[in-house]
Amino acid sequence: MHYISAEGLTKSYGINPLFNNISFNINEGDKIAIIARNGVGKSTLLRVLAGVETLDSGKLWIHKDVTVALFEQDPHFNEAATISENIFHSKNPMMEAIRNYEIALDEGNDELMLTSIEQMDDLGAWDFEAKVNQILAKLNIHQLHQPVNALSGGQRK
Repeated sequence: MHYISAEGLTKSYGINPLFNNISFNINEGDKIAIIARNGVGKSTLLRVLAGVETLDSGKLWIHKDVTVALFEQDPHFNEAATISENIFHSKNPMMEAIRNYEIALDEGNDELMLTSIEQMDDLGAWDFEAKVNQILAKLNIHQLHQPVNALSGGQRK
C-alpha cells in the first residue's frame, strides 16, 4: 500500500530555506529515518506531514486510510483540559469517537454511551482505543478525566 507521496516540498522561514524540492514516497513496510544536521528542517518536515505546518510549495498526498500522528519532542498541552481531551483532540473521526466514548464512561451518560459505542463499532476503533489504554496503563495513567497539570514530567512526555 502506498501511504505518502511528496513531490517538490519546500519550506522556508523568511529568507532561510529549511528544505527545498524534497520528493519521496512511503509505502507499506518501509522503515524511514530522517538524518541531517540541526536546524535543517527535520522536525518541520514531520510537522508538515502531520498537518501542523504548511508548505511554501510542493504537493503532499496522504492515503485516506492513513493518519499521521506527531509526538513532539517537547509536547504542548492545554493545561486546563483533561488528559482525555488532550489525547483525543484531533478532528479525526476515530479520535472523536474514542473521545466521546471516554466522556460517556466518565460521566455515566447512557445516551452518549450508546451513540459512541455505535460510532466505535462503525469505525473499528476498539483496537486503537485498547492500544491507547495499554500505553497509558504502562505510564501509570488511569484517570483520563484529571487535568494534564496533574501528570508528572515523565508521564507528560
